[in-house]
Amino acid sequence: MCFLTRPSEAYRDSFLSGAAEFCAEGRTDSTYAEFLGYDQKALERHFGDFVHDLLNLASDDALPRGWQQDQVFWLIGGGQYLGQTSIRPHLSSRYLLTYGGHIGYSIRPSRRRQGYGTRILALALEEARRLGLQRVLITCNSDNLPSKRIIEQNGGRYESAMAMPAHLLRAEGRSANGQVDKLRYWIELVPQPA
Repeated sequence: MCFLTRPSEAYRDSFLSGAAEFCAEGRTDSTYAEFLGYDQKALERHFGDFVHDLLNLASDDALPRGWQQDQVFWLIGGGQYLGQTSIRPHLSSRYLLTYGGHIGYSIRPSRRRQGYGTRILALALEEARRLGLQRVLITCNSDNLPSKRIIEQNGGRYESAMAMPAHLLRAEGRSANGQVDKLRYWIELVPQPA
């Protein structure tokens, strides 16, 4: 059984192991470590600070000016960090409205192709509903067929594809030479019965 929880020092060892897996494939951004200014060594030395910084992403009062609120949750199964999701309640920047969407998720490489992607998105949709969202935008790259299937399995309805400019491809750690579209899907969040 797996569940979502807020980032916690209780999962330090398995998170660091997962972060090392993401780093090995050049995707440290999947943990927000790079975004928050932590490399692998800094994560190990200052893990408590990193967790604190992740939690602060959910607080408008703690965010630097111009940053968007982001609710980060970790997927835990068998006491281990399996991946993470982030829920952005407000699409208040052009990037989020066009390419980022309300929900992002990532599964650590050693745990992929085991159904955790579908599960993490289903749990994130429940959290989005609790946050009062009624409709969410979720995006994925056109060459990410597993993510496309995960979104569709969770009720995603395709809206459009947006070409990714070179600077955004580089920001995602991709070559700016190839053509990748961002696929846009909407999911209606039906209120839970009382």
